[in-house]
Amino acid sequence: YTNKVAEGIVVDQYPKPNMKVKTGRTVRLKISTSEKLVFIPNLIGQSLRSAELILQQAGLLIDTVYFEYNPEYPYNTIAWQYPKANDTMKKGFGIQVTVSKGLPPDFYQVPNVIGLSLNQAKEYLAKARLKVGKISYHEDQDLVPYTVLDQSISEGTVLDRAMNIDLVVSVLDLQDIFNQLTNEP
Repeated sequence: YTNKVAEGIVVDQYPKPNMKVKTGRTVRLKISTSEKLVFIPNLIGQSLRSAELILQQAGLLIDTVYFEYNPEYPYNTIAWQYPKANDTMKKGFGIQVTVSKGLPPDFYQVPNVIGLSLNQAKEYLAKARLKVGKISYHEDQDLVPYTVLDQSISEGTVLDRAMNIDLVVSVLDLQDIFNQLTNEP
C-alpha cells in the first residue's frame, strides 16, 4: 500500500528497469493497492479511555468528543459514536463520540431497592438523593426480616424533583412491629 500513487500502478519491479533478462524469466512487480479498511468497533458503554485503547488497537483514533447529559448511560461512558460499529473506514482516521454526563443535576433516577435490606435500601436511595417515605410491613416467614419487597416508584423512573419512596418490607411477625411502634416515645 502507498498513498502517494493511485491504486493499480506499478511502484517497483525486479529486475530493475532497463536490465537485460533471459526470455522466460520471471519479472516481479509491486503494484499499489487501495488503503486497508478496518471495521469500526462498538464503543457504546465504554469509558473514554477504554474507547481510545480499543480504537488504537484497530488503527483508528478519536477525532471529536462531545459531552451531554444522558440518563440512559452511566456517567463518563460513550453514549453515541459516528461512524457506527461494524462500518468500515481507512486506518488512521477518527471517530466522533458523545460521552454521557449521566443525569442532569436537577433530575433524580429511582434505583431498584427490591430484595435489599432496609438499611441498604436507605443507602441506595440516599446516593440517588431520594429518601425513604412510608414503610409498610408484610409478614413473611420465608424471607430475612426487613427485606424490601416493593417500592412505590419503579426502578429507572426519572423524577424532576426529590421525592420520598414508600417501601414494603418483610417481617417475621407483624405483632412485633406493632409492639415496637406502640412502645416508642
